Amino acid sequence: MELGSISEWVTALAEIAAVCVALFLPYYEKKQERNKRSRNLRLIFKAFIKDALEEDDTKKLESYFKISYLINDSEDNEQIFSLIQQAIMVINDHQITAEQKEKEVQEIVDCFD
Repeated sequence: MELGSISEWVTALAEIAAVCVALFLPYYEKKQERNKRSRNLRLIFKAFIKDALEEDDTKKLESYFKISYLINDSEDNEQIFSLIQQAIMVINDHQITAEQKEKEVQEIVDCFD
């Protein structure tokens, strides 16, 4: 029984590696894209939340939240959306002081990281 030449073994190993790359590369790229979208979503909402707190108006934040929620294709973003809802409730609560709002919103924004 012959095992074959070294060149045949190298060729076979290269073919196996190529198949593995072809099978797992799309999965890896999709995961990277989801992570990038989540990161961008967090950064955008941090800015919108800070602007809403400064202006004491959540109209822009709520509009962007609704659009983002509707086009959400990942369950990974559900935690982000729940934090945004909490921030909207805090900003819209007129029974607490501005300092308390700022403190609570900062705690929520810190959870994005």
